[in-house]
Amino acid sequence: MGKSPPVEAETRFTLTDPAGKVTQGEAKISVGEDTLALTPSRGGASTISLRDITAVDAASHKVLMSMIDGSKAELSMMGHRYEDVVREIHRARNELIMKDLLMGERQRKQGARGELRGPFRGAEGQCEVRLYDTGLVLLPVRGTLARVRYSDIRGIEARDFVLRIELDSGEQLGIGMLGRELDPLWKGVSDAMAELEANVQAVVREIYPGATGEKLSEASRLLKEGRAARRSDLENLDPLLFAALETRLRAAGMGGEYDHLASLGKKSMVRIGIKRPLTSTEEDYIWFMVPLLGKEGNAVAMEATSGPSGGRATYLFRIAPRDRYPGMDEGARLEAAEDCMDVLTAGLREINFRRQPIYLRNEDLIAPQYAKYRYSIILIPSLRELRERFIGRVAHTSQEEWTAKVGELLAFNSDAKGNEKWSSGGPEEEEGDI
Repeated sequence: MGKSPPVEAETRFTLTDPAGKVTQGEAKISVGEDTLALTPSRGGASTISLRDITAVDAASHKVLMSMIDGSKAELSMMGHRYEDVVREIHRARNELIMKDLLMGERQRKQGARGELRGPFRGAEGQCEVRLYDTGLVLLPVRGTLARVRYSDIRGIEARDFVLRIELDSGEQLGIGMLGRELDPLWKGVSDAMAELEANVQAVVREIYPGATGEKLSEASRLLKEGRAARRSDLENLDPLLFAALETRLRAAGMGGEYDHLASLGKKSMVRIGIKRPLTSTEEDYIWFMVPLLGKEGNAVAMEATSGPSGGRATYLFRIAPRDRYPGMDEGARLEAAEDCMDVLTAGLREINFRRQPIYLRNEDLIAPQYAKYRYSIILIPSLRELRERFIGRVAHTSQEEWTAKVGELLAFNSDAKGNEKWSSGGPEEEEGDI
């Protein structure tokens, strides 16, 4: 099936560049799959990438758009084509967001048309619901898409012709007007949730065959879909479970890094997680976090088994603002470290453990090859905070060189006053999971 033809209309436009310079006129607008083209009647055509648009506000027969570089565009006087243009801008932009945000996930079920019963994360009204490997996506006719991870769903039911979903966060989602798609959609979400739970249980059983019954269910809850579980929670459930996870870390070749980082930090606060990748050809990932406190601390070190590229690095993130950390007492530092690890876990799960969205500089995101990450950073608050906290990464070479570089990074972090990032001067890593 080929691409849809672009939607076109005559419009009055106002363009404001980042410096405040204004250009106005009349033009033909053409909305394509990834660009919005303006062809003025007096020449000087311009093209806006839909990936560069950070916000769209349509009201009073005008469309206001804000771009990533600070520029703005206003479209008006489109007559009867106004609604068509608005719908197409939202549709094409949502398709790009979905492609970029899901980062390669497989679609499990064709979209179903429905209507949101009340606003949900900025989406409202008529929408399309699609099911993917790790979550469902709502594509509103007017508005930005919303994504719900299956692992964040507490309960789901079909009642009074409405699919009702309750999340762990307490949020409520209702989708009506589904017609014959109500039951298939309910079953599709329920089946996906069951598959994810079965996957986690299979990994837990493989790592620790002694986990059965309620113990297996609780271990799967603690470790479900990429979450990193606290050492205390795992040991309270079964001390041998945490020991088995440590054994898996060592078998994956991370014993030296784990021992060194644990010796520098709070080993009692270690978190360990497992994640089954989206393709069956890849091995399960196991990862850990260690908070590093004390004078040359204020950092959480994160390490994971390598992805398909084979490269591996230790990532370090700031626990608290550098101007506040020295004056914090031990209790405040411990609490801040727990909060930091919650942020890391949320951000990593949302980006399917990709690494480039973490360390790319803001100026790098303008480059075409990194355009796919712009939406993720704009739409995922936990990823933005993860980037804000990121200090630097230490690539794995020899154990001696890696140990020295970790020490250099921690000393840099201790001396830095603002939000500077550490750089080892090494080569950029290839894309892949952490």
